[in-house]
Amino acid sequence: MQLSSQIKPYTWPQPLSTERLLPASGAQLIFALVLIVLAFVPLVPMVDALEGGLTARGIIEFSLLLAGLGLLAIYLKAQGAFSFDLRSPAFLLISLFTFWGILSSIWSFNPLLTIAKSAELWCISLAGLMFVTLASRSRLGSGKLETLLGLSMVLVVGGLLVANIFYWGKPLPNTGDASLPLELLGHEVISDRPRLILAYQHELLTADLLALAVICLLTCNLNKVLKAVLIPCLLALLWLTDARGPTAGLLVAMAAVAVLKLRRNDVRAIVLMLAMSIAVAAILVFHERLPAAVSSLMTDDVSTLNSRTELWAGSVKHVLARPILGTGYFASRYLLIKEFPWAGHAHNSFLEVLITTGLVGLLILLAFVFYVIKKSITTRSPLLLGVTLYCLIQGMLNPLFFNPGLTMFVLTIAVFAAGSEDRNVHDVRPFRLGRGWVRV
Repeated sequence: MQLSSQIKPYTWPQPLSTERLLPASGAQLIFALVLIVLAFVPLVPMVDALEGGLTARGIIEFSLLLAGLGLLAIYLKAQGAFSFDLRSPAFLLISLFTFWGILSSIWSFNPLLTIAKSAELWCISLAGLMFVTLASRSRLGSGKLETLLGLSMVLVVGGLLVANIFYWGKPLPNTGDASLPLELLGHEVISDRPRLILAYQHELLTADLLALAVICLLTCNLNKVLKAVLIPCLLALLWLTDARGPTAGLLVAMAAVAVLKLRRNDVRAIVLMLAMSIAVAAILVFHERLPAAVSSLMTDDVSTLNSRTELWAGSVKHVLARPILGTGYFASRYLLIKEFPWAGHAHNSFLEVLITTGLVGLLILLAFVFYVIKKSITTRSPLLLGVTLYCLIQGMLNPLFFNPGLTMFVLTIAVFAAGSEDRNVHDVRPFRLGRGWVRV
């Protein structure tokens, strides 16, 4: 029998600090990031947008994403602390939207696609959270996270340029080349507006990849000489995509990041954002009076934003038909393609969420965007500010928010990294539960 004098009071175990955790190397993190970035690049020819069930493209995409997620989990386990902070409002909002997206499979035109894309969106946010946790515990210096993210995208771009030789017979193919089998992209030859092709990726997705890589390199601590080489190369490739929305979004992001890094004044960055946004709108209205170097971006379809205004008007009637529940997450294509054969989605972040998940999904999205903007102002994070501005501008022309893609992945990393500065995400407190351990 144990005497009362021998009973020791229970004390909480000390948190595991970063000094007691095994740091993950930059090469390990880049390898996992490359797999995840590659998941968003179509590596096989496209299929019919209305095709149901599993497709080769979808299987490859999800497999690469899970492989990258698995590596991040292995790195966390190798550190001796398989845990991460799930209390981020951004993560909770994404999880709430994911739950609503999965629930919408009940009335979706393609329940399997809705569930798969909802799960993919959540996996993206989880991968972003795990990467930020690993980067923080590995005691990476300021700007190192942005360096790893930017270099991973540069490696993917370089790999795709080499892969183009096997795909298309040349490293820089474009949609104006009649000798290429463009039907694999679902394209016809566009001789008056040739645009760069990477693998089987749409030109706008290629532009997103290049623009986000530039933003990451601008905000990282990479060697200045190397940055001076990589950024112009990426900008040259972006010019070859002839993508007006990403170009405008990148210009605004670059200007705001420059002001923020030079003056560390968030107010000026926000004012600059508004001024640049007005300038972009003025360019669309007065493009005929612009110099030739800029007016080359402005073709006859600018007044309708490449027929997007017609698409948006047609999307409104579908919104009014299902205002609360929507068509089901990622199922807008089953309605829009009947009237607009070229439109697999609403080409607008907010309208796409509204048409697919209704007012419920839109409210969650607005809460998420409000949180991201607030975090951009309070933390003055260059990466978060740049990516947020890019998403706000380009997101008006294509669905970026709450869309399982590269832009959403980078945005989640930026907002999680900015949020981690407000609290200690390095410490892990273990609790004994039976024979196992639960870390919170």
